[in-house]
Amino acid sequence: MSKTIVVAVDGSEHGWKALAFAANLAKAENAEMLVLHVVPVEPIPEGFEQWAELEGIPRGDYYSLFHGSKALGDKITSEAVSRSQTLGIGTIRTRVAEGNPTTEIVNTAKAEEADVIVLGSRGLGEVQGLLLGSVSHKVMHLAPCTCIAVK
Repeated sequence: MSKTIVVAVDGSEHGWKALAFAANLAKAENAEMLVLHVVPVEPIPEGFEQWAELEGIPRGDYYSLFHGSKALGDKITSEAVSRSQTLGIGTIRTRVAEGNPTTEIVNTAKAEEADVIVLGSRGLGEVQGLLLGSVSHKVMHLAPCTCIAVK
């Protein structure tokens, strides 16, 4: 039986599917749900900016993959609360953290003594995922509890 479910959302299609899955699980298990959005604050990999320039990719198109916006995080968590309430979840806690998404999701799950982490199998950072590995893959290997990646 799950008591605490951490659901990581990033505003992507898979993230919203993960939210719906977590909401249904929370209802079925009478569990508490914590919606987490992590604002990525990571160094741009060495050589990436030069590669992007050679490929003609404007800085604005990739900068947000490594340095997100707290205001956007607040907007995403507000949308998550609204969607969860539509699905019948009354009490939802939210958190917007800054840092490495994998680290923040795993640390939040540990701090909350979560029974389950739910996240999308693919998020918004497709270019970053190709270069650094997907967040969902890393979380599944490092998590202290059951992980469900929703596709």
